[in-house]
Amino acid sequence: MISVGRLSNNFLFLFCTLLLLLGGCTTTPLSNQSLQQQHLDLEEEDAVTGEEQVDIACSYFYFLWACHAENNKEYNEAQEAYEKALICDPDSRYVLRKLPLLLIKMGKYQGAAQWLRKIIADNPDDIQDRLLLARLDVRNNEIEEAIQLYKEIIELTPEDETVLLRLGFIYSQQNRYNEAEKTFRQALAQNHESLFAHLYLARLATQKGDYIGAATWYEKALDLNWSADLAIELAEFFGVLGKYDRVEALYRSVLEQTPDDEQASLGLVHTLLLQDREEDALQELRRLRELSQEPEHIDMIISRLFLRSGKLDEAAEILEPIVQDNESSEAAYMLAVIRYEKKNFTQALEILQKILPDSDSYQDSISLQVRILLEEKQEHQAIAMLKQILTDEVGNTPALYALLASLYMEQNQIEEGYKTIQDALNRYPDNEQLYFEYGLLLEQDGKQQQAIVSMEKVLELQPDHAEALNYLGYTWADNNVNLEKALQYIQQSLTLKPNNGFIRDSLGWVYFRLGKLDKAVEEILGALELEPDDPNIYEHLGDIYRAQGKNEDARKAYQKAGELFVDQDKKLRIQEKTDGLQGE
Repeated sequence: MISVGRLSNNFLFLFCTLLLLLGGCTTTPLSNQSLQQQHLDLEEEDAVTGEEQVDIACSYFYFLWACHAENNKEYNEAQEAYEKALICDPDSRYVLRKLPLLLIKMGKYQGAAQWLRKIIADNPDDIQDRLLLARLDVRNNEIEEAIQLYKEIIELTPEDETVLLRLGFIYSQQNRYNEAEKTFRQALAQNHESLFAHLYLARLATQKGDYIGAATWYEKALDLNWSADLAIELAEFFGVLGKYDRVEALYRSVLEQTPDDEQASLGLVHTLLLQDREEDALQELRRLRELSQEPEHIDMIISRLFLRSGKLDEAAEILEPIVQDNESSEAAYMLAVIRYEKKNFTQALEILQKILPDSDSYQDSISLQVRILLEEKQEHQAIAMLKQILTDEVGNTPALYALLASLYMEQNQIEEGYKTIQDALNRYPDNEQLYFEYGLLLEQDGKQQQAIVSMEKVLELQPDHAEALNYLGYTWADNNVNLEKALQYIQQSLTLKPNNGFIRDSLGWVYFRLGKLDKAVEEILGALELEPDDPNIYEHLGDIYRAQGKNEDARKAYQKAGELFVDQDKKLRIQEKTDGLQGE
C-alpha cells in the first residue's frame, strides 16, 4: 500500500518543480557576458526602484510547504516555511495573513500581535487585520491598545455598527459607563432597530443600578426580536426586582412557544414558590414531568419540594421507586433522611450503607450514619466505622478525618484526636479544615496559644474562613487583648455568615470589652433571636447588664442561663454571679 503522506509529498515536490520551471528557469547555459549583463541589469533596476527583488516561485514553494505542514498539524515546521516564504516575497498579503493565524493556533499570541502590527503599519487602511489585532489585545489584556484600534477602525468605517458595539462592550467591562453608553448610542444611531444596542444598553443600565432605564431597554429589545433566551434573561432581571407578575408572564410566554423548556419551567416554579404558591408550583412540575425526557429528574425536584414543606410521606412515596429502580445516591440519601426524621433508624442505616464511596452523597451519608449511631448511644461503633473507612483509598476525605477527631474530642480521648489529626495532616498538609479541627482540639485540651497558631494557619490557607475568624476574634476579646483586630475579624466573619447567632454574640462581647455597652446589648439581643436556647449568650447578656448597672435585667438573664446550662459547674458559676448582684 502506498502511503498517502508520501504520495502528498511527492505531488508537492513535482508541483513545485513544475512551478519553478514555469517561473523562468532555463536549461540553456548563459554565457559569461550574459551573466555579467544580467547582473548589471539587476543592479541598475535596484538602483532605480530601491527595492529587493521578489522571488514569486520561491515564495509559493514555501507557502505550499507551510500549508501542507499546517494541515498535518506540524505547526513549527509550518511557521518556519511561512517565514521563509516572506523572505522570498516580504509583501505577500496572503502569507502575511496566514502566519498570524497560525501563531494564534499555536498559542503564540504575542508573536501574532507583532506580525499584525507590522502588517497594519505597512497597510494603514486595513480593517480586517486591525479587528484581529484588537481581539488579540483583549486576549492579552492590553485593553487600551484594543480601544485605540477600535477607534481607528471607527474612523475608517464610522457606519460599522458591530465595531461600535465591540468598543462599547469593552468600555462596560472596564466600568467606563459614560463612554460605553455614548458608544452604544452611536451604534443605535446607525441602526435604530439594533437588537444588540438595546440589549447592551439594558445590561449597562443594570450595571449602573438604573433599573428603570434597564427595564425600558430590555422591553424594547424584546419587542424588536422576541426570543426565549432574551425572555428568560428579562425574567431573571425582574425577579431580582421582585416583580413576580412580570416574571411569571415572561416564563409562561416561553412555555407557550416551547412547552418542554426546562429552564423556563423551573424558573416559573421558583417564582411561584417565592410567592408561597406551592400547589401551583407542583402543578407546573407535574406538567413538565409529562414532557420531560428525564422524568426522574423532575421527580427529585418534586420530592425536594415536599421535604421543604415537611410532607415527608409524599416525598418518600416518590423516592422509594427511584431508589429501587436505579442507583441514585441522591435519592437514597434523601430517603434515608426521611427515615431518620421519622426515627426509623434501622431503615435509614440500611439505605445509607448502600451508598457507594465514589458517589457525591457518600460523605453526607457517612455523617448521617454517625449522627444516628450517636443518638443510639453507639459512639464506639461510630468511631470504628470511621476508622475502617479511613483505611480505604476511595471515600477517604479530610472531612471524615475531622469528623473522627471531633468524636474523639467528645469522648475526651484527646490523644487519639491528636493522632487522627496528625495522620490527616500528613496526608492532606494544606487542608484548612483540618487545621481548624486541630485548633479546636488544642482549645479543648487547654492549649489556647497553640490553638491560636493553628487558627492563624487556617486563615493563611483560607482568609475567608468565617469560623476561624470568629474563634480568633472571640478568644482575643475574652482575653481582653488585640481588641481592634478582634473587632475586625468578627465583623468580617459576620459579613460571611450574617445569620449566625454565635458570631453576633462574639460581636457583642468584643463591644463589651471595648466599653461600647449599648452596642453590645444590641448585638447580644440579636444573637438571642437567632439562638434563643444558648445559655452562654444569656450569661453574656447578664454580664453586660451588670456593667450597665441594670441589676434586675442582669438577674433575669442569669436566671435564664442557669436554667439552660446542664453542666453543674456552670450552673454554680451562674449562681455565684447572681448572688454577687445582692451586694451591688
